[in-house]
Amino acid sequence: MQDLQHACAELGLSQNEFTCYCVLLESGLSSAGDLAKKLHVPRSTLYGVLDSLAGRGLASVTERESLKLWHASSPDRLLELAQMRLDTLAEAKVALAQSLPRLKAIQSLDFVKPRFTYFEGVEGVRQVLKDLLLYRDVETLAFWPISEMLKLLGTDFMYQHNRDRIRQNISIRGIWPRDKQVDITANIFLGVGKKFKRELRLAPAGIDCSMSYWIYGDKIGFISSKKECFGFIIESRDMRQLLQTQFEFLWDRSERIVIPESVTEPFIRENQLG
Repeated sequence: MQDLQHACAELGLSQNEFTCYCVLLESGLSSAGDLAKKLHVPRSTLYGVLDSLAGRGLASVTERESLKLWHASSPDRLLELAQMRLDTLAEAKVALAQSLPRLKAIQSLDFVKPRFTYFEGVEGVRQVLKDLLLYRDVETLAFWPISEMLKLLGTDFMYQHNRDRIRQNISIRGIWPRDKQVDITANIFLGVGKKFKRELRLAPAGIDCSMSYWIYGDKIGFISSKKECFGFIIESRDMRQLLQTQFEFLWDRSERIVIPESVTEPFIRENQLG
């Protein structure tokens, strides 16, 4: 049910609207008074929720003997709303793609300065990795204390992020500190090879760090451990060049991680990435 509520939230339904819709589905024809009792909300609040559901085509009202009764529309309407949202986003994407050359033409290039964006909390830190997904067809470099990142970001988030990264043809050369590695057989979304668009190496002994960085484009995303829980993005060619030079030095001295394809292939199959 939590996954369904999250999906409905993506469609713009508030928690109250989602709960009311579910109660209507279960109860059938219901008066506002009965609904208010079941939902433990005042009628004044409920009417706003019902009007919103009706506006989305998820509920409607009928009248029997001067009594207004509400009922829920078929759950198929949720799929219709999802498709409408996808169509709207597709149209917006086309419009943005057509406008980008004009926007870039008016962008001021009088000077270049590094850009800095700071994030706090788990959801904030996840924005650092979501920024990476604005790119496609790029090679990236990451110094990644993976055990710390899984604790902070969560395995579900990292599963989805790796799926989306592969679909957008974003490749990785990653280095894990030895004392921060994890069992890839238990986290198959961390597979290596061409299908995963990832090559991994273990840093030499003694290279210990809980802070991670990921280089992409002219940006570097930094993420702390779960204990400090912050992250930031710096956009700077000079900073990228400095860290890339250090990364390549460490890469040449690191040990390659090899995992049989048969172990991680289920991730590729279940997400249709092959």
